[in-house]
This record gives sequence, C-alpha cells and structure tokens, in this order.
Amino acid sequence: MLINHRHGLALVLGLALAAPAAIAQNTTAPTPAAEPTEAEKVAQNPVVARVNGEEIRLEAVMSMIQDLPPQYQQVPISTLYPMLVKRAVNHSLLLDAAEAAGLRENEELAAEVEEFRQNKMREYLLLGQLEKDVTEESLRAAYARFLVDNPADQEIRARHILLKTEDEAKAVIAELQGGADFAELAKAKSQGPSAPTGGDLGFFTADKMVKPFSDAAYMMAEQEISAEPVQTRFGWHVIKVEERRDQPRPTFEEKRQELEQEMTGEMIGNIIADLRKDAKIEEMNLDGSPLTEPGQPAAPKE
Repeated sequence: MLINHRHGLALVLGLALAAPAAIAQNTTAPTPAAEPTEAEKVAQNPVVARVNGEEIRLEAVMSMIQDLPPQYQQVPISTLYPMLVKRAVNHSLLLDAAEAAGLRENEELAAEVEEFRQNKMREYLLLGQLEKDVTEESLRAAYARFLVDNPADQEIRARHILLKTEDEAKAVIAELQGGADFAELAKAKSQGPSAPTGGDLGFFTADKMVKPFSDAAYMMAEQEISAEPVQTRFGWHVIKVEERRDQPRPTFEEKRQELEQEMTGEMIGNIIADLRKDAKIEEMNLDGSPLTEPGQPAAPKE
C-alpha cells in the first residue's frame, strides 16, 4: 500500500523552512517490475509532436495534467489530449524564443533558478528522513497515544420542561410522579423552544448547557426525572435524562492528516535542532553589530 503525504505535510514543511515544500511517504515498497527493454520504453513513450525537429514525447505531455485545475483532471485523457499536445508545442516554442533572446545567460533568472535548486535540496534532505520515520506504524502508534491522552467525553441526551416559576415546576414534577408522560407534558406546558419536540435537547456535553442545568443532569441516571426543579437564568427546569454515551472520537483515517503534520513538524524541529547544536552560528543585529542573548550585556563598543 502506498501512502502519499505530499499534500498533507507540505504546509508543515513549508513553515519550517519558510519556503514552499512537500513531503512524500511510501510505507511499503511495491513489488519491483522487470526492467523494460529499450524497444518497450520507446513504445510506452512515443513521439507525439515535433517542433523545428525537436521531439516531444508522450511522457512530457501527460505530465502537464498535474498542472490543470482539479475539475479538468477528471476529464477523460482522450478529451484532454489534443489540448495538452498544443500546450506542449507552445511551451517548446516559448523556450526556443527564450533561448534566442539570450535568457539562459540572464543573471536575475540564474539567481531565481539557484534559489529554487537550494529550496529543493533542503526539501529532499528532509524528505529522506521523513520517509524513514513517518510510517504507517508510527502514525498508528501516535493515534493510540492520542486515544489514551484524550479520553472520550460523556454525552447526555435529555428532555426538559421549562417553566416560569418554581411552583409551576413542582406541580409538573407531581404530575410526572403520578404517571404523566414527560414528552406530552413538555409539549403542553414547556416555555422553551424544544416544546414541540417534547422537550428533547438531543445529545450534549456538559459545556454546552448552562452550569446549573449541566450539573443537575450529569448527576442523574438514565430515565431519571429530577426530583426538584433546577433554576437557571432561563427559568425553572424539570429534567429527564434519556441516555448516556461516550462522545464519538475521530477515526484513524479522520485523524491521519493532523497526526502527519504534528509528527512532521516535531521531526523537522529535531533535525534542525541537531544541526544547530553542531554548528558554529553567529547572528547579527540589523546594523551588523553582534546579537546578544536576552538578558546578556551588549558587546562593548570600540
């Protein structure tokens, strides 16, 4: 199975280097295929155009698909192919024109190409280490730690009947103790917006309700009705706890990208920390004077 982390980890790597970057992860190497013969290579990558005698092969044309907007990448190849060949021809013509204009010797262009090369070298250095460490096994271990460190919150499903006074609430409790149906009483007497659904509040965690309400509800067992009215700023509540359950937690696949980013950021930080530890580094102020550590006296002026 191949796991592609390039898109998921690009953000973390870019932040670490302050430059565009991408990461890939291949956890299980595919079974190597037999090396094709030269004739087979030519057959698989035929010439699809010529521009002033220069050949353009299928592989170069097909590589352009990745630069298209996502909606175009779903279009059948047979539909895209004529447009891609024209684009490849146009690229070839533009490159020839750039060569004729002497841009190969342009110093500004050369500087940009060198900057791109250096960025890619940094990326490939980190890529090699991350391919070894960000594996399916390490990600699943990180997920297991996440589950241990983040136990599921308990959710409660409850109904309530909201009334204006304590006496009204006590009267409702008496009716319920006499056998009245909670949902029907809520529809008839509750002043809250959940009255039409029989006072049903659905599932909620403690932080989603005002504290007096949550404190009372979380002390109750399933199917229990509050023996005393509960007062909040909204009025007086009669509560029935219908059900308790653990709050659903994200699956491994739902959590994978976040785990990849966290693990990648940590590993990049460790790699850079090791490099800095073994290097002789001098950092300067904006004016070129020696940079002092916080709390240290400035270097004496000559």
